[in-house]
Amino acid sequence: MVPSKLKRHLSTKHSSLLNKDVNYFRRLLEQNRKQAAFMTTTVCVSDKVQEASYKVAELIVKAKKPHTIAETLLMPACKEMVKIVLGSEAASEISKIPLSDDTISRRVIEMSSDIEDIMKEKINSSRKFSLQIDESTDISGHAQLLAYIRYIDGNVIATNFFFCKQLPERATGEEIFRVTNEYVLQNELKWKDCVSVCTDGAAAMTGRVKGFVAQVREINPNIRCDHCLIHREAIVAKSLPPSLKAVLDEVVKVVNLVKSRPLNSRLFSVLCQEMESEHTTLLLHTEVRWLSRGKVLTRILELKDEVRVFLTVEGHEYANLFADDEWVCKLAYLSDIFVQLNELNRKMQGRNENILTSMDKIQGFVNKLNLWIQRIENGSFEMFSTVWSLASGNKMMMDLIKEHLQILQQRFKKYFGDSVEDIDWVRNPFVAISESLPIHYKRNSWN
Repeated sequence: MVPSKLKRHLSTKHSSLLNKDVNYFRRLLEQNRKQAAFMTTTVCVSDKVQEASYKVAELIVKAKKPHTIAETLLMPACKEMVKIVLGSEAASEISKIPLSDDTISRRVIEMSSDIEDIMKEKINSSRKFSLQIDESTDISGHAQLLAYIRYIDGNVIATNFFFCKQLPERATGEEIFRVTNEYVLQNELKWKDCVSVCTDGAAAMTGRVKGFVAQVREINPNIRCDHCLIHREAIVAKSLPPSLKAVLDEVVKVVNLVKSRPLNSRLFSVLCQEMESEHTTLLLHTEVRWLSRGKVLTRILELKDEVRVFLTVEGHEYANLFADDEWVCKLAYLSDIFVQLNELNRKMQGRNENILTSMDKIQGFVNKLNLWIQRIENGSFEMFSTVWSLASGNKMMMDLIKEHLQILQQRFKKYFGDSVEDIDWVRNPFVAISESLPIHYKRNSWN
């Protein structure tokens, strides 16, 4: 039963509503509609503002710009553009987007964390993964440890950036393992699920006692360890006979002479413009960037006349080098062969590359070396177009080129002598089933 007090309250309330005019209820209905519309609009605008803030943060990260650029440049520029095109009211709406330094920084951290969580879930569902580890020194002199991870994502093999951690002290194998192990455990991964590790072959990585690989093998003895194929190819490319090595060293000295002094750089640029050259600057050589050797040689060969004039005007002894036909022929050959080696290096890069496809390209290049040596023995080196145009029929150059090609051939056999026949069945396991293939794989293919 309803208490009498409540009955009196309800009757009093309803009696007051009964006395209201119809317009009263219409006004209430209209107010409710406006309030609902206002709330919907407010929530919608708030969602759009947050989405825009995250989108700006994503664009800043992809462009590799500092997060402070949003507040100091992007917001003022955007407001000015919108104000001019759409008016002051639209510009005031734009100013509602949160783009402060702290906000963008927080957005970047949140997106990073979200990507890590998604990747961790995929790796855990994949169960097996492989790592590629490398240590390098940044522009500020700090040692940075970088890692990429490869795992199965559905029906594809995915490759993603795993982490970049600063090594606080020395870049030893123990320190590299400690930093890597902490991050692996932090992401709830297990070393026993790591099927392979790829490194650059440095002592800190491959040392038998304290190297990174040795410490990983203590946890997972069955892990496969590989020396990066691209790095191996770069090491092979350094193999030069003494006479060609001397030419390369002299080219580096000439480039340093021009590029190391701002005045020389300006004068050389003006000279190239006056001579209507295709290029106006030389390129610096650096050991860290493996492709730079070929680019430097090609550029200085294209500007050899301009360099000779510049060095002659400056009264430098290196001007005699560019007047020496034999030296220029060696320079031309170096340019030709490093164009080929750089092209091989580039072909071995990319997300879709794997050990099988890269080894095929290496084998193809070795076969080319065999063919080139045969052509040299027959008195022709037309496959090297630049030096062929300068020294056709030059017996000395033929012998030198043959010597270098044989050195490359030997070095490729040394660094790429390991066979991949044990995993070659991956190409087509339903046709060519290796005898070494585990029985459960064979049984699955029979079924």
